[in-house]
Amino acid sequence: MNKLILSLALISASSLANAGDVFQGEQAAIILVGNTLEANYRPVGSECGKRVFYEYYDPDGKIYGLERRAEQAGSYTHYVGHWKVEDGKLCTSVYGRSYSCSNYEKIGDNTYQRQSDNMKLDKVKLHKGKYRPCF
Repeated sequence: MNKLILSLALISASSLANAGDVFQGEQAAIILVGNTLEANYRPVGSECGKRVFYEYYDPDGKIYGLERRAEQAGSYTHYVGHWKVEDGKLCTSVYGRSYSCSNYEKIGDNTYQRQSDNMKLDKVKLHKGKYRPCF
């Protein structure tokens, strides 16, 4: 029943979202759960070498991710993380790290700016469902 309510809320939230809208906590979960987030980032302390990752947000609270160096062709590293809504924030943990909480500002069609406790990712893209990049 909760999955059905979440799915219906996702459909209505994604169709009503406008550029500049900021989503956090339950609102962010409604947008992400059942979908795949794609992002590029530069590791902290690294002057060169971007990374790309894809994370599927499962309704059971798990994150199924793929990550690799952006300039590298070939295989991805697979990882499993977790997401939760706590104190009105959407928080994630991957690679066994402490939870980090984020909000999402809509900046275009299926495109958001993700800002978290410890990093800012420009132009994260949301793919509907379980999206897998071409290998």
